[in-house]
Amino acid sequence: MATFVYSDPHFYSEKIIQFGNRPFKTVAEMNNTLIERYNETVGKNDVCYWLGDVMFGATKERVRAILSRMRGRKYLILGNHDRGHRPNWWQDAGFDQVFEHPVYNAQLYILLSHEPLPEFGANPPIINYHGHIHIQDYDFKNHDYCINVSVEKTDYRPVPLINPYISAPRIFQR
Repeated sequence: MATFVYSDPHFYSEKIIQFGNRPFKTVAEMNNTLIERYNETVGKNDVCYWLGDVMFGATKERVRAILSRMRGRKYLILGNHDRGHRPNWWQDAGFDQVFEHPVYNAQLYILLSHEPLPEFGANPPIINYHGHIHIQDYDFKNHDYCINVSVEKTDYRPVPLINPYISAPRIFQR
């Protein structure tokens, strides 16, 4: 079992293709590429933390249709475009677990959030995996321990969850 992070797929959004400078001609091409690259990365027994912004105008039918084509256990940390629905709505739509707030792993010094939430002065440093800013640069100092995993930054696929500054337990590696 491996653990991954993934953020801001924005399924079914035509606007995100332009806003995120995504290389897709249509929403269908984007949706299919996102699903294909996700499944190339995540195995059926893996866990993937989705760091928000699943899709605009989400309906349970659309969410179920997308998630049913994607492998592994899916944990959602709500993003700004997801908060129109309660956590139990997202679970009914197919997520295994849903979190309204950031998740912190004290053993790995990792903070998972939708928006960047840098922690200063921690030793060892707290790594903040996040999305939200897509292709934008950081607009604050001391962002060395923030890792933007918006799909535009990760070749439209999930990335392994590790803390590169400390030795990660083997359970978080393939």
